[in-house]
Amino acid sequence: MESNQTPTDDDTDRTDRLAELLDAFDADAETVTDAWEGAAICTSWGYGQTQVNFAQIVEVSDSGKTVLARMVPATVETRSNGTEGVVPDGEPYGESFRLHVRSNDRGPSFRGSYPYIDGDPETGTRLDSFLPAAEKTGTYHRTPSNRGH
Repeated sequence: MESNQTPTDDDTDRTDRLAELLDAFDADAETVTDAWEGAAICTSWGYGQTQVNFAQIVEVSDSGKTVLARMVPATVETRSNGTEGVVPDGEPYGESFRLHVRSNDRGPSFRGSYPYIDGDPETGTRLDSFLPAAEKTGTYHRTPSNRGH
């Protein structure tokens, strides 16, 4: 959020949701509770251009050490300078995939292989770590598909 903007109800909801999720995370045990079900998570990657993938946690294991997630589509917002911002938007799709709960200096992360192209692992998988999408207000930067860095 830019400094000249005032907080919105959406920003407050996001902050409250993140606080709720962080309370449901045990960093020492690297576990989460069922409060994480429905939480949006994201990862960004790419050398020549920035790609962003979103997923939603659909189930937490009994131990809390792993979660099942499914991919989530994104809404793209093209900015006046030609860059793009994306936010998770829509229902989960594709096959579920397992991610391991990890702790890092920013809080929880979720690590594992996921079907990054169309939700189908037969099309291709990628190993990466997801972070809670609730931690960010606004959009995530993504390089438009017709541009590189």
